[in-house]
Amino acid sequence: MNTMLTTLGAQAEFTQTWNALQAWLEEVNMLAHRHHPNRTQTLEAVSISKHLLDKLGNQIDQAITAD
Repeated sequence: MNTMLTTLGAQAEFTQTWNALQAWLEEVNMLAHRHHPNRTQTLEAVSISKHLLDKLGNQIDQAITAD
């Protein structure tokens, strides 16, 4: 495995973003199971999740290209 990716997982920024993504995906999952979800709340949760996933993707991409 790529050494940079191994150290990336140990970096505070990556871990913080990963944990935030997990929390927001849990929120999306909870909203998806409601009978009458709040549209604004759902759109916000999905938007934040997309942003965090994109941020993680960028961090991984930078780690791969730096190696």
